[in-house]
Amino acid sequence: MSRSGPANLSTPDPVQGDHVSMTDFLAGYVVPPGAGVADDPGMKASQRSTGGALSVFETTIEAGPPLHVHDREDECLYVLGGELSVRCGGDIFDAPAGSFVFLPRGRPHRFWAKDQPARLLLITVPGGIEDYFRQINNATNDEERHQIGEQYHIRVVPE
Repeated sequence: MSRSGPANLSTPDPVQGDHVSMTDFLAGYVVPPGAGVADDPGMKASQRSTGGALSVFETTIEAGPPLHVHDREDECLYVLGGELSVRCGGDIFDAPAGSFVFLPRGRPHRFWAKDQPARLLLITVPGGIEDYFRQINNATNDEERHQIGEQYHIRVVPE
């Protein structure tokens, strides 16, 4: 059977027993080009669609985020087009199209496009950062952004 779109993630029937594996209610899915999950064309996988395993976004970066630290997620980037500069801890490196970048939790990092906007897949493990992105993108001031960062254990740190 062909399947497109996110899996039906209804809660399993509790009479099945005390132990329910994620694979008992997750199903594979395909997100077609130009589409996304949860009515967001940039979000290819979410905490909900993967049972919390990961979140994946297709996005375009120019200036990128400020130097920041995640306490809960590892962040990965796969550069689809353009080129990124990446800082992780004290290291700075370039990531041209086709590069994979791993940014471990607990290490200050930032990334930015070199000469022109860069297209990339942004992957976080475990999933759930989409809730942070939704709130931070709607924040109206620095105090609100700081509170959201505290809630999700993601903090901006000084250069």
